[in-house]
Amino acid sequence: MRDRAGADEPRPRALRYAARHIGSRRPAEEDASMILYDWQVAPNPRRVRMYLAEKGLTVETQQVAPPDSLELDPEFLAKSPRRRVPLLELDDGTLIGEAMAICRYFEILHPEPPLFGRDAREAALVEMWERESEIAGLHAAAECFRNAVPAFAGRALPGYPDRVEQIPELVERGRYRYNVFLEGLDRHLADNVHLAGDSFSVADITAFCGIDFARKFRLPVPEELTHLRRWFDAVGGRSSTAA
Repeated sequence: MRDRAGADEPRPRALRYAARHIGSRRPAEEDASMILYDWQVAPNPRRVRMYLAEKGLTVETQQVAPPDSLELDPEFLAKSPRRRVPLLELDDGTLIGEAMAICRYFEILHPEPPLFGRDAREAALVEMWERESEIAGLHAAAECFRNAVPAFAGRALPGYPDRVEQIPELVERGRYRYNVFLEGLDRHLADNVHLAGDSFSVADITAFCGIDFARKFRLPVPEELTHLRRWFDAVGGRSSTAA
């Protein structure tokens, strides 16, 4: 992998953790000099990796922290005032943050297969369920574990340079919100193969990454939610989940 500063210049020390490629089918010429700043253990970068794998695109990535650390690299933080991953850097220096903003960028460049909907109706449904999955699902789970896990003491919200203290009362609220989200998905999936109908989309990606991450923090999918479990197992069988 060629370093952007030149073949003879080493990559900055702090960004040499585990650069890796995503996907394997086709590197796109538009993507050749981009860098995706990633953190392998976080759910939001995984949304982008899974999307790119579904598209068959390869993008150079750089890890901003080791998987066993909560300290993001100072050089990355200096580059990104928003202090969050994922972050896509284009060859002209443009920085694009937020998982779905990055995915939308690639969707315009590479519309096939469509993952944001095939027509106006489906695009609206994808948008609705993707937002629901992020806000009611992923954010609710984050509210729970960020206010409960000791490692997040003083950093209950991501992206802030100063301490943000945990609020223990938010743990139960987050758990309640998350369980309501799961129950709603189960009812919806009783009549739908995927979240936005019969086609796999970014809504499924966001929901899957959030639920899979939440399971690591003692927020399981209840056995009685059979429709949700059917969908989760089906999505989990896709090769893109290994990205």
